[in-house]
Amino acid sequence: MKCRVVLLGLMGIHGAMADAAFVDFDLGLIYPQELGGMTCLQVEKYDNEALGYTVFFKKGETFSSDISVYALGRTSIADGCKPPDMDVVFESVKTEMERQQEAELITEFRKKGAAVVPKKGAIQFANTVYQYTESREIDGIDGFVPRILSVYALAAHNNFFKVQFRFDVAEAKMGRAMSEKLIMQLVQTIKAGNAEDALLMAGCEALINNPSDYAGRIAGRQIWDKAQTMGGLNVYTHLFVWPDGYRKPKNADLLTAAYFAGMLQIVVPQKLDAGGEKEGFIAMLKAYENMRASGDIDSIPQLDQWVKNADKYALFEELLYAPAEE
Repeated sequence: MKCRVVLLGLMGIHGAMADAAFVDFDLGLIYPQELGGMTCLQVEKYDNEALGYTVFFKKGETFSSDISVYALGRTSIADGCKPPDMDVVFESVKTEMERQQEAELITEFRKKGAAVVPKKGAIQFANTVYQYTESREIDGIDGFVPRILSVYALAAHNNFFKVQFRFDVAEAKMGRAMSEKLIMQLVQTIKAGNAEDALLMAGCEALINNPSDYAGRIAGRQIWDKAQTMGGLNVYTHLFVWPDGYRKPKNADLLTAAYFAGMLQIVVPQKLDAGGEKEGFIAMLKAYENMRASGDIDSIPQLDQWVKNADKYALFEELLYAPAEE
């Protein structure tokens, strides 16, 4: 059965954006899946608007970074790494680390130095480096590991950007290389000036890769809104095989949004009125696999079967022309 994309009940650009993890549609920013050699774990949006959001990255047990973007209630923040109130960013880090030391979670917290990085460029970060020691079990024995916390701060897009990068002192050589790459990529992210279609395509990837994270949900709303403006898109309702008839399980709307995302990845770059049905079906299955892996959706038996099929294009054709069930 085929219907128009109007009432389903959800609330070269494609290649370039294929690694998008999170899209800030308000500021026009696209965060990649990998930053400084670390992989994006999740995005957290805080209830307090003054605190904005944080994007978390990690590599193994040693390297981690979080990027926070917030306004702290201010309505006007001067661009650069040395506006009058930039110290508030570093003071918040220092206060939090001192609390951890008082709680005996870390010891020997101290400042190591400060600089501005990169040394040249229109976009620079103020950088302060701290060192501390944390307890860690190594080969079954409790020990103490010296760690580095490198904090970068910048004001741009009328917000503060705070980057906290952590690694073991023993991994300092690799840590320096990773931090240079991290900042270089982040500078490119901040100054990219992405067009509306580029943001939308990146949002499609973010939704498919991590549907039930904040990144996926915020992208899903944008994708749904765009789909509503494209009356020529076709949806095959028999592909939405919710258990118990058409009663949708929790988070199933995100699968519908992922179906639209796959379609938009075809029609938007090529400026088509319709198409992308196969890609929409495959995007939905990929999103389902990602949601099952993170425990964010109950099992849907038919989808469990379909995701195991090695040739999903052929599967789509088979399902498309299969006789309707009585």
